Amino acid sequence: MIGPWRKQNSSGWRAALVPAAQETGLAFVCKRKGERPLLQHCGTYPSIEIKAEHVLSAMISGRQLARAPVSAVVSADDYQLMQVEAPQVAPGEMRAAIRWKVRDLISFPLDEAVIDTFDLPEPARKTQTKMVFALAARSTAVQRLAGLFAPRSRGFDVIDIPELCLRNLSALLPQDQAGVAFLAFGQDFAHLLITCRGILHVMRRIDLSRATVADVLDLDAAPQLDVGALALELQRSLDYYENVYDQPPISELVLAPADERVRALAPALARETSVNIALFEPERLFELADGVEIDPRWNALIALGAALRPDQTEA
Repeated sequence: MIGPWRKQNSSGWRAALVPAAQETGLAFVCKRKGERPLLQHCGTYPSIEIKAEHVLSAMISGRQLARAPVSAVVSADDYQLMQVEAPQVAPGEMRAAIRWKVRDLISFPLDEAVIDTFDLPEPARKTQTKMVFALAARSTAVQRLAGLFAPRSRGFDVIDIPELCLRNLSALLPQDQAGVAFLAFGQDFAHLLITCRGILHVMRRIDLSRATVADVLDLDAAPQLDVGALALELQRSLDYYENVYDQPPISELVLAPADERVRALAPALARETSVNIALFEPERLFELADGVEIDPRWNALIALGAALRPDQTEA
């Protein structure tokens, strides 16, 4: 999303890396018209043992991948995402107007921020306010990623954020054609998205730091995760989607990743909601290259979504 490095991609391949202090996520995907995307790699690596340039040089060695576009994903600590009223300005003036709007909303100085925006659908009623998402990223983080990737990869073209990576995964779900809720769990948070035909309508970050999802696996103590509160947040988001965008009710919620902790949570969440619960199964959405195993951990999940990033030529 951020970056003047964007280039046209004609090969269909894209690499994505999610650098982090503990582990780095890496994915390689080839999008093919009329077919399932081909997944060449999806995994995580202990960051202390590798450097991103080593991963890139090892993976982008074949002819198909040598010129593949490369996405980097910024850490959640290095940006803020806000929903604000859309300024009534010309498109070329949007970033400057948004910059003025968010100056008192971000936790770091405005002169240290890189600003970007992306649109939300028009509300159903003329009386409702048109909103946009405003992204403020720390310029030092953007420069750090650009300094790491640009000299080592000819294909480096964009710095993305986790929410839009998850949007790409949600848009790949067959349920997305009618509208789907997608709930992806990190260590102590969850991202809730609602998409319909590839268009992002709702996005929420839910703090789970007071009780992690892993608590439901503690058989010696009562589960501490407030499933009811989580279900309430979901219902509010579903109601917002229906009312603001005048859409039919969402009937299915997809949980990711389909690891042990989320499988343990699914029955409890099903009892608290009126929607059907499904688990995210990437092996049904991708064609897997020989020997590929999909890593279910958070950074690999985000890398997988980043590697599905739409190109500028795509609708």
